[in-house]
Amino acid sequence: MSASASFVFGYGGVSVNQSGNFILGNDFSVNTPIQVTQLGVFSQDAPIAGSISIGIYQNAGASGSWTLVGSIQAITVANETLNVSAQTDYINVSPFILGPGLYSVVTATSSDYNSGNPNTGVSAVTFNNLGGAVTDGTYDIWNYGSSLSPTLSGMETTGPGNPTWPWPLPVFGAGTLSAVAVPEPTTMIAGALLLLPFGASTLRILRKNRTA
Repeated sequence: MSASASFVFGYGGVSVNQSGNFILGNDFSVNTPIQVTQLGVFSQDAPIAGSISIGIYQNAGASGSWTLVGSIQAITVANETLNVSAQTDYINVSPFILGPGLYSVVTATSSDYNSGNPNTGVSAVTFNNLGGAVTDGTYDIWNYGSSLSPTLSGMETTGPGNPTWPWPLPVFGAGTLSAVAVPEPTTMIAGALLLLPFGASTLRILRKNRTA
């Protein structure tokens, strides 16, 4: 994993407790643009045995409706890299930018174990806000199924306050992404302005040397 990029959802202390045909999404809000470089899935202590589909979806205006950003990826035993301490199998992807909005990193599997939290207690899944660039969602999403499509509809929600599944957030040991905050244009301009005096000094030295 890139030294400057970090997993947003961390699974280092998570234990498997369910398997089956589930579509699971951990939601997050992007406050300032981030660059995604890797996608990963929870895998306790060992590489995944089969194939897990993963994609990032943006909310389409309702809690149950989501639209795919980019393409659906398959993480398999043939392309995965296992980060043992993070309990995450990941793949590198062509870097892409997520602008401000509500997103979910969603997985689908019918053959590998994942994790969901009980109705009480504190979630073992950790959240990295990338210095404030992202915020954990107010709910997570799920449904029955074993495959992903360009759009997801009818997704169920879970989280504190949900009358049926009031689980702590982030809920699922499922998908994650590795990302880094993108400097805002104003920050880059400010940095360039700080370098101007040094550039002027260098130019004066060069001119002095030429006339000497």
